[in-house]
Amino acid sequence: MNIAIIGAGPIGGYAAYLLQKGGHSVSLYEEHGYVGCPIQCTGLLTSDFDQFGLPMESFLVNTFSKIEVFSPHQHASIGQKEYLVDRTKFDQFFVHLAVEEGAKLLLNHSFIKRESQSIIIRNSLTKEEVIVTPDIVIAADGPLSKTAKAYGLYHAQRQNYLGIQATVEGNFDPSTYQTYFGQETCPGLFAWIVPESKTIARVGLGTLKDTKRYFDTFMTEKGFKALDIQAGLIPLYHSKQVLHRENCYLLGDAAGFVKATTLGGLIPGLKQAECLAQSILEKKEYEQTVKPLRRRLQLHLHLQRILSKINDEDWDRLVTYINQPRIKKVLAKHTRDNPFPLVVKTLLKEPRLLYFGKYLF
Repeated sequence: MNIAIIGAGPIGGYAAYLLQKGGHSVSLYEEHGYVGCPIQCTGLLTSDFDQFGLPMESFLVNTFSKIEVFSPHQHASIGQKEYLVDRTKFDQFFVHLAVEEGAKLLLNHSFIKRESQSIIIRNSLTKEEVIVTPDIVIAADGPLSKTAKAYGLYHAQRQNYLGIQATVEGNFDPSTYQTYFGQETCPGLFAWIVPESKTIARVGLGTLKDTKRYFDTFMTEKGFKALDIQAGLIPLYHSKQVLHRENCYLLGDAAGFVKATTLGGLIPGLKQAECLAQSILEKKEYEQTVKPLRRRLQLHLHLQRILSKINDEDWDRLVTYINQPRIKKVLAKHTRDNPFPLVVKTLLKEPRLLYFGKYLF
């Protein structure tokens, strides 16, 4: 089959690689002239990335062994192995896999619209428009996916966070990154300081509104000056988002496949790409194949609804609970990409965490 993938990010690139390797003819359309730009992501990966068995040498920037969690008046330190990647090189790695397998990459090519069974693609350099009639269209073109909208797949109630991040200079512990919680710091999410090295870090936060104000305040409080700034929309997972209609499939940010608690979408998106490739190659139902992943994202959404309502006094209470050795042991063993063992085992170790269930209602 001829497959058109709209968007040459890491998720679209990985899907292109898997499908081309599986015997299909894949064309990968990217609206920008360079894969991996603009950068709109911190680039943190949990150790769950190890499951893909892929070499990291070309894009790995730093490896962490610890996370520090700050509430307004409390602090906890949690052992956890995580990776920081160069997002440009990360994106290029997956697209290179696809191209090496035989997929066709077309830069400066944008999805314009759908016409019956065909799609219109425009070359932004020549302004030429071509009609493409693929057997399958895969929308991997981000949180505001034009492709999803053209196929009537974009859920009307979807929300997007705005994330802002700066590269800063300072003195940092490269083995540790920091997260800051509280209604005055970053309501609904958290701020972060993620070192690339002893002297450079990525600093940012994301909110549903007033992001620039909270970002500027955090930067001022920490005494940072931006060397460069990036900003981008990050989708909030929506449980009723349909993933497939006619011959069109949604993937990655276009599908809202992002952990609502952290807005991390790289590992969920790569897993989703594997599910989609399996569905197409083995002629399985996509929604069924991806169902276990949706359960994880749904739990993240429930947790996000709790965390977004917690007042500063209860943030201090929560950090005090997780700072206990028996809780830190659980948190060090399980990554946030699979929240089920985290939730179950921490509740068994510390039943007082049920107190925060009041924020569900």
